[in-house]
Amino acid sequence: MATKRKNIAPQDARSRILAAGLEAFSSIGFEGASLRQIATLADVQHQLVVYHFKTKDILWREVISFVLEKNEQTREPSYWIDKLKHEEPASVLGDMVHALVAFTAQYPEFTRLVTFEGQTDSERLRWLLKTHVRPYYKLFTNTIMVAQKAGVARAGDPGQLFYALIGLVTMGLVSAHEYRIMTGKDPSSPKEIEKLIDLAYDVLCPGHAIPKGVGDSHMDR
Repeated sequence: MATKRKNIAPQDARSRILAAGLEAFSSIGFEGASLRQIATLADVQHQLVVYHFKTKDILWREVISFVLEKNEQTREPSYWIDKLKHEEPASVLGDMVHALVAFTAQYPEFTRLVTFEGQTDSERLRWLLKTHVRPYYKLFTNTIMVAQKAGVARAGDPGQLFYALIGLVTMGLVSAHEYRIMTGKDPSSPKEIEKLIDLAYDVLCPGHAIPKGVGDSHMDR
């Protein structure tokens, strides 16, 4: 006899479906995942997933927004723009590196999901880039350019530096099992996170120590 699922509050069910969607989309991709699989992961009825999200595409987009909106590391671009007007570019860039590392450490699944989408040109990818990625790409590259003019950041194409930074920050955290096996260390441990922040900042700003106090609002150091 099938086990009858307990009644779940609508908001709890929605959160569980979103979390299950993140797990599914990040591990087997949009095409590989199904609403039934996600319902099973969330331990809810398939009909409840359809009730809340209608289609897999809508759920996928809601998963993106769910992760970005609930995470304290994700701030509106206007926050960083205003910060750059009142603080030294080296400090702002350091804060942005802290935020990026903290976000990736908390949600490596998000990077896996984006990596899946980046393999092919699709309407979903273009929506993701336009809605969520491009504003931060422009923000990061502009901050790099300001820091370059101030003589703090490494010379070079800001776009290339941005993607070099993304690769450096995400690889060990996203491939955590491989990292642990090869290095014998936990990439998400405070010590490894601290080393990663310093390394990422040194790549962007070689020869410059990360300013003291930077990142205190993003994570415990």
